[in-house]
This record gives sequence, structure tokens and C-alpha cells, in this order.
Amino acid sequence: MKLHSSDGTSIGAWFIFSDPFYRTIAHPHLQTHPGASKSSTHDAIQALSSAHIPSAIKSNPTILFLHGNTGTRAHKLRTQLYSSLTARLGANILAIDYRGFGDSSGHPSVGGVGRDARAGFDYLISQGAKPQDILIIGHSLGTAVAGLLASELGRESIDYRGTVLMSPFSSIRTLLDQYYLLGCLPLFKPLAKIPFMPRVLSWSLKHGFDTLSLVPDIRSPVLIAHAEDDWSIPYSHASTLFDAFLALPDSQAAHSNATLSVTHISGYGTFSQAQVGGRKVALLLTERGGHDLGKVEGVQDTIGRLFGLYNV
Repeated sequence: MKLHSSDGTSIGAWFIFSDPFYRTIAHPHLQTHPGASKSSTHDAIQALSSAHIPSAIKSNPTILFLHGNTGTRAHKLRTQLYSSLTARLGANILAIDYRGFGDSSGHPSVGGVGRDARAGFDYLISQGAKPQDILIIGHSLGTAVAGLLASELGRESIDYRGTVLMSPFSSIRTLLDQYYLLGCLPLFKPLAKIPFMPRVLSWSLKHGFDTLSLVPDIRSPVLIAHAEDDWSIPYSHASTLFDAFLALPDSQAAHSNATLSVTHISGYGTFSQAQVGGRKVALLLTERGGHDLGKVEGVQDTIGRLFGLYNV
């Protein structure tokens, strides 16, 4: 489908039904005319599918998925993740491509991609979703976009289900000093020698993705997840963000270590959780998983249990 940001930019998106809901509806091909042309059949299937979206949203929670820098919402690793999450967690997914990515129009900018994420959230509300039934998940670059959206919703006192930051970075400038290509070459230094290449990064550097500065405005429950063997973004970024939440004035953990619960699971990782401003904030550091952490079943289970997706 196509969504539209507040500035009129056209945004490509997919709505993917939760597996439990999908099993209840007839296959669209069975509801179309057998003699229809290919294009008219496609349009009919789209119309039939879209008609089910409000019911799907009312039946199951929905994940607004904000992807990383590489490729589009159609990247193989992402489509595999959608299938896994819709089946394992029983949630719908709205996956968008930011402006300048995939079939979306325009050119990327920090403010622009923030508008695109808000367009996805507002679309779900327009289809009947309650904010409490929307879980925002960002991966890699998408964690910075998720941070922008989460902080905006926090300032507006909109109470939604929660925010998941998978393989995050605390700020773009810190990341570019540490980012490694294929685990061995510092990314920014060699790219800086290539003519015009810095322009590719300028849209993020000009305004500066800085999730760390947004922490005081993020008021939803939060899960930060990172793998210790992530060769792309050091897991220290996740720890830095978690520490920033713990340092908030309304954090009980800032006053007493007794309120910080830490569980180590041999062969898997460490899960830390605290109450911050009356909501849960958690850090999951896994021993394995690399940069594409969402494919790890234990990470999916943690998301499901922490945000109540197994209880709906």
C-alpha cells in the first residue's frame, strides 16, 4: 500500500496479517473472478486484503517495524523476520520504507524519516488500533527512527504498548568512529577518501541521529537488545542507552541497586530489568546473534513476554 507523510511524501508499506488471523480468512484468489485480467485480479486481491485490516488490528496487537540502513522492507532477512514474528508472537506487522528507500518517494533526512514513522503509527490509529496495541520495533538505523517516534509520542503523552531497540547505536557520530565493515575495516575513514561518498552520510550527520539525547522523552516500556558478537555496531551502545534510562531522575534503579534485576542464562546471555518512571526498561545482551538479532528465537520470546504478546 501507499501511505503519506505529513509533508505529502509517498511511503511504500506492507501490512502483514498475524498468522492466527490469516488462518481465519479465505484466500483472496478464491474470491476473485476466474476470467479477470492479471491487473484487475491484483487490484481485487489488494482491495479484499485491505478490507480485512481493521478486523485484524482489533483482533491482534500490531508491530510497527522500522528497518535498518541496508536495502528495503523486502530484504530477505526482514521477510523471514516478519514471518517469524507474525507466527511466533501472533502480531500483525506494518513495515514501511522511509523516503528515498524502496518505492517511497523523496530523499532521506532525519526529520523526514521521523515523519514517515509517524505516518505509519497514525495509519494504524486511523484503522482502529488503540495506541496500547501498537509495539514499535526498530533495528539498527531503525532504532534511531524508533527513538524519534517514541520521543515524539512521549512528549504528546500518548500511551502505546512499548519500544524495542534491536542492535541500536547511541548517536551517529559515536557510531561512525566505531563502525566496522565486515568486522575488520573502520567504515567511515576509508569512505571519507572516496569522492562524494561523505554526501551519502551527510543527511544523518547534518542533523545527527542522537537517540541518547531523546531518552528523557521516551516514556513507554523499553527493551534494548544487542548481541555481544555484533561486528557492525558494538554492544556498548546498548549498554550506554540502558544506563541513560537508569540515570533518569524518576528511576528507582538510580537510587538503589536492589531494584535492578539481573539474570544470566548460561549459553544465551544476560537480561537486566528495572522500573523507570513506573514502566519496565530492560536490556538483553545475547552471546550470539550478530547484527540481525531479531532472528534469535530467545529474543522473540523476550519481546513476546515483556510486552504481553503471549497473553492476548
